[in-house]
Amino acid sequence: MTELVAPAWLDELDLHVGPPDASMGTRALDLDRWFLLDDEWEAQRAEAARLLATEHDEVLVGPAGPDLVPAAVELHDVIRAWLASHGGSRGSGPPAVRDPRDVREVLAATRPLVADDLCLLVPGEDGWRLAAGCVCFPSYWSPAERIGGPLAGVHAPVPGYPGALAGRVDGFLGRLRPGQGVWRRNWLVHDVADLHLPRWVDSVERPTPVPTGRWLRSERQALVRLPTAAAVVFTIRTQQVPVAVLEQRPDVARSLAAAIRGWSDEQRSYKGSAVDDALLEWLEAR
Repeated sequence: MTELVAPAWLDELDLHVGPPDASMGTRALDLDRWFLLDDEWEAQRAEAARLLATEHDEVLVGPAGPDLVPAAVELHDVIRAWLASHGGSRGSGPPAVRDPRDVREVLAATRPLVADDLCLLVPGEDGWRLAAGCVCFPSYWSPAERIGGPLAGVHAPVPGYPGALAGRVDGFLGRLRPGQGVWRRNWLVHDVADLHLPRWVDSVERPTPVPTGRWLRSERQALVRLPTAAAVVFTIRTQQVPVAVLEQRPDVARSLAAAIRGWSDEQRSYKGSAVDDALLEWLEAR
């Protein structure tokens, strides 16, 4: 049995106590650390390739036609150049398509290169919108249902996003300079270990036991402005560990519990049934 090891990214979690505020919580991105070549890198790339083959229309979304092809090709080239200069080009995936007809062809060739999900954001009359993406590891949302819409609509279910934060995000994206990026982390608690979760899993018998039936899941999200295209790439690296690993980090366990105690009823409802009194009691007893 593989021994559980507390990952270093636990120290990057935002565990502030209180309701969501109007801050994006971003930090300047060192482009040398855009992609994380960690122990899960190859396994997650392989799983993404499998999902592209078996769940193609679920994970790959975007419009037909040539409009977004230049941005997608530029993203493909930028990622290949990054991998070549950072030692991540082994098993580099499929070659770029020739004369692509639409953005989906390019994204299908690009997503297996990395462990991160990829979304293209472009400006529109009603703000920045999710224009295309290859999202293999969604956390209870369907890319097909949100493609093409403004970010305010995409994030409407997220407590605290509509209003001031939505305006700040749109303004921030417009100010990003070519080649500039930022990153942030979110965190969730799940009661299934699957990475590909476009919808609620009804087959799971709930409540699941604590800690063996709970996973701490985090998305390391980065926003990077492409060098020449009028587009921003949103990359999402999903990382998760069994909640039991917090036996090694009682400080994080207690901070996690305090943060959850500070949630509003709206936040508790949004986060789902994996966050319950049994979990809180276990975390606070560490």
